[in-house]
Amino acid sequence: MKISVIIPVFNGEKYLHGCLYSIANQTIDDIEIIVVDNCSTDSSRQIIEDFINKWSHKRKIIFLTENRQGNSYARNTGISVATGEYIAFADQDDYVKKRFLEYMYIEAKRTDADVITSGYEAIYSNGMTKRIMRLKDREWSPYRMVSPWGKLYKKKLIDDNDIFFLSVNKGEDVYFVMNAYNNAKNVSIVSAVGYRWFSNTESFSHTEHRKINPENSIIPLFDVLEQSLYPLKGIKRDYLEYFYIKTIVHEAVFCARGKSVSVAYGYFKELEDWIDKHYPNNESNKYVSPMLPHGEEIKRRIFVSWFWKQKKKGKVKKFLDLYTRFF
Repeated sequence: MKISVIIPVFNGEKYLHGCLYSIANQTIDDIEIIVVDNCSTDSSRQIIEDFINKWSHKRKIIFLTENRQGNSYARNTGISVATGEYIAFADQDDYVKKRFLEYMYIEAKRTDADVITSGYEAIYSNGMTKRIMRLKDREWSPYRMVSPWGKLYKKKLIDDNDIFFLSVNKGEDVYFVMNAYNNAKNVSIVSAVGYRWFSNTESFSHTEHRKINPENSIIPLFDVLEQSLYPLKGIKRDYLEYFYIKTIVHEAVFCARGKSVSVAYGYFKELEDWIDKHYPNNESNKYVSPMLPHGEEIKRRIFVSWFWKQKKKGKVKKFLDLYTRFF
């Protein structure tokens, strides 16, 4: 097999058929489709069985059931049985354009890259485009895309370095991708956009991730990343530090909406304490600039730079006070 495509499923009846069809209908031959169901209670299993009946004579399809809930377990199960030279992931409510996997595979063979990463097209439930993230060929660009999908990974890279999805409440996919980047000798960036991501702001994970409580903190992810990535190999320390900074800024603002300023600022202080402890010179990181890093979205560079200046001045609480009042 050239590519093993792993699809975790849990109660995905609304969009699952479109996802499965988009994978089966790819122009590339010799792919296997691994569907791992997390004990769905809706009609997902029937959709999968109907799909197998229709496509099993054209595609190699493996259907597994995982009793433990969560995408991490499902993806790890899929990896354990995959036989493809490369691994790809797709979420149950997303789909890919017809030539996407063929294009990515050709790029993989041309560059002999361990990881091939692309951007994505965010779509609404009606299929209309919300935004397009197109990656430029810049050193920082892979760190804009830390979702597992929209990429190819050499199976050998995953096996040789024991890379897996971590069972944490937030960021299990970040753990996998960052470890893949760190162990990869070559990461190839493609500008093509073939993965269509359903941007569902009402999903369970989206609403859960906005909560502020110990079970939903990003800090457990940070802790295990520090343990797994060092000594750094493929990732520069300044980049990793900036990645943490950018993530903290996103967390502080994303989770603040609808909260009191005391709760929102309390969470930020926990994040601030973490990075000040592990990266005490973070306010001097050269990438905290409206002009850097190259490959990052301009408006994000500007906002991260501005926010970190507020941190340095001790004015984040004032900002969050205004933000929580109006959002």
